[in-house]
Amino acid sequence: MGERRAKELLRRLGVRIGRARETRDTGEAPRMQVAQIAQKLGMPEDKVAQVVQMIRENGMDDAQMGFMMRAAVSRGVGRDQIMQMMTSMGVSCRQVVRVMQAQSLMDDEEAQLVLEEERAGRERVVAARGASKRIAGAKKALIVLFWLVVWEVLDRAVDNRLVLAGPVRVLEALAEQVAKPDFWLICGASTARIAAGFLLSFSIGLLLALLAYRVAIVRDFIDPVMSLLRTIPVISFIIMLLIWVGNQALTVYLAFLIVLPLVYTSTLAGFESVDRHLLEMARVFKLSRWRTFMYVYRPAFMPFLVASSRISLGMSWKSGIMAEVLAVPKPSIGKEMSLARTYLDTPDLFAWTVMVMVLSLAFEKAFMALLKRAGRPLGGFLGVRDDEREGRARRGRRDEGGASDAGKGDAAWTS
Repeated sequence: MGERRAKELLRRLGVRIGRARETRDTGEAPRMQVAQIAQKLGMPEDKVAQVVQMIRENGMDDAQMGFMMRAAVSRGVGRDQIMQMMTSMGVSCRQVVRVMQAQSLMDDEEAQLVLEEERAGRERVVAARGASKRIAGAKKALIVLFWLVVWEVLDRAVDNRLVLAGPVRVLEALAEQVAKPDFWLICGASTARIAAGFLLSFSIGLLLALLAYRVAIVRDFIDPVMSLLRTIPVISFIIMLLIWVGNQALTVYLAFLIVLPLVYTSTLAGFESVDRHLLEMARVFKLSRWRTFMYVYRPAFMPFLVASSRISLGMSWKSGIMAEVLAVPKPSIGKEMSLARTYLDTPDLFAWTVMVMVLSLAFEKAFMALLKRAGRPLGGFLGVRDDEREGRARRGRRDEGGASDAGKGDAAWTS
């Protein structure tokens, strides 16, 4: 189809070329507001709002849409405005074109053109998003490369490996460490200690927050302890734990004590943010405690828990590695850093620092993915399970009642 023919058909359809150019980058037609739709259809705004909500939830059949189109045509609304109005209400462009063809408001050639334009718009949007993602990725890569070059230039300018080690020297030192047989054992041991302390504080903080939310006296006893844990310096914790638990378990207990107040405070704030109207609705509908927790409480406290976990994960790794440097448990990354400090081996110190960053990022990504999965909507699945369980119990009671009635009937017949 030639360009002149396409423009002619677009004019016949009532779509201005300027508007098409304006929306070409986004691929979406301008949206009509509810008030504009109500004015064009001659309907109250609240009624139109209800129709829009119904369409977006359940869709709209062709008969109802045809009736609305005929009503709009009778009020002098053009075909382009009808299409814009319908798509603004949530109807797909393909369905609108099909109904307009059925109502003789559009011929086959015009419908084909509109669908081609809509498909081309979607393709342009996808291409634009892909290009923007590639540009953003390239921008980040160039920024990282810039700072790596600056780092290497500074290393060459200083030319003293006791003071600074550039990325080339750090990579060489890291390659030497990876080649050692106990490298992964060292990384695994430090990761296990820090992960154990974090997971312990995460679970206990969640349980304490739930208990403090349910029982006021428990909260009165826990709050001073949490305030005390937040104010004690980390070095004081390290010295006291070295005396109490020794150097091997120091990392676990330190990560636990550092993270616990953050998880407890954030989760308790999440429980307190629950909408009271939703709780009242749960009582009215007699939801079980488990379903109330999953439907009402979980969506309320999960954002708080996710935010606190992001901060807690970084703090647990920082405090854990600090504890290992001072306590030098075997095997551990902190012990290797302490040896690098003793022998003034700056490249090894930088190499182990890079390894800590990699392990911390990997653990954070894995844990946040699990936390995101735990916060996904599970109400439908749980509701089906509960409904099936209640249905089985109801059928069992009905069968027992039927059997008892049958026994009474047999006894009466015998007598």
